Amino acid sequence: MKYHVIRPWESRLFRQCRRAWDFSARERQDYELAEPLRVVDFDEAIHEAMDVYYFPGMWDWNRAIVRPVAVQGFVKSMRKQRAAYAERRELTPEQEQQWEQQLELGTEMLQRYFSWALHADRFTSVQVATLFDVTIPNPDRPQDGLLTPDGRGIWFRVRLDTVIVDEHENSWLVEHRLVDEWGELDELVLDEQSLTRAWAWELAFLGKMSGTIINELRMPPAGVELGPADAMDVRALQGPSGLIKQEYNDHVRRTQIPRGSAELADRGLAVAYEVREMTDPGLSLYPNPSPDKCGSCHYRRPCQAMSAGGDPAVILESAYRKRTVEDFEPGKLGSIWGYMPETPRTADYRSPARGDGDEAAAG
Repeated sequence: MKYHVIRPWESRLFRQCRRAWDFSARERQDYELAEPLRVVDFDEAIHEAMDVYYFPGMWDWNRAIVRPVAVQGFVKSMRKQRAAYAERRELTPEQEQQWEQQLELGTEMLQRYFSWALHADRFTSVQVATLFDVTIPNPDRPQDGLLTPDGRGIWFRVRLDTVIVDEHENSWLVEHRLVDEWGELDELVLDEQSLTRAWAWELAFLGKMSGTIINELRMPPAGVELGPADAMDVRALQGPSGLIKQEYNDHVRRTQIPRGSAELADRGLAVAYEVREMTDPGLSLYPNPSPDKCGSCHYRRPCQAMSAGGDPAVILESAYRKRTVEDFEPGKLGSIWGYMPETPRTADYRSPARGDGDEAAAG
């Protein structure tokens, strides 16, 4: 049986604009731009370094040994992405300069983070870049997995940054994020991405996720002198499921948020109801235009053609292509240390599948 696979980025795009989702989603038209828009994904390169730094197989190593290896992971990713871009298009002098600046900036940001983490990391890393699928429980029959109208099983494909275990043997989900400004606390508490990942982890591993930890690495503001990298301030605030702890300085902020079983269960129900809607054969594929969404959407041109009553086929054929890269890249961190269980039984939501990865939303 062929399973219907849904990824979190597809769910987010579905809520933003159903037409863009229809163009982009793997189970729909599966289109991506034929030509790359940027030389590198800076965020991806930073995550590559974090995967190395928190790699469980090196967690007992002296951090002075691991730090240069992690930075090299960042440099390797930057070079690999640049080489891939250069295969399709020659870099301009401005792009060459920007790449060099990003290489220097990323190295500096990572070194500051590692100096801070040396004192802040009081836990054991147990998973990085974990890739796995879960079968979504049917809201009406929780003992069964959710099915498409034509009877296929549905897999929800999830990718995690890091899972750690604290000194009390509690598991926490860690996310690394690049930010220009610190996120509002209410936004972090209600954050759909971390809640979804925590819910999926509990479903896959049959364990208790105590909460989520969000590491924010701040992009240095222009013309602002920042404090020392290893400085540390701490504050605690009351949250809906317990005491929220923040450790921070001018460069890094770590927010530790306890998560209760009720809010994770509620998030799981939201995923199930949304997936039901996404797999409804009678679903209406209307656009949802707005300046903030359409300005960055990769599918503006075919969408505009459709809105004007035209056929987008010529645009799709000339400027887009079917995706050629799979979710899961063999050999990357996560393929070994990530969870790689057996294929799930359709009716048993507690048996997750062999995992592929998440990817950035295209809209």
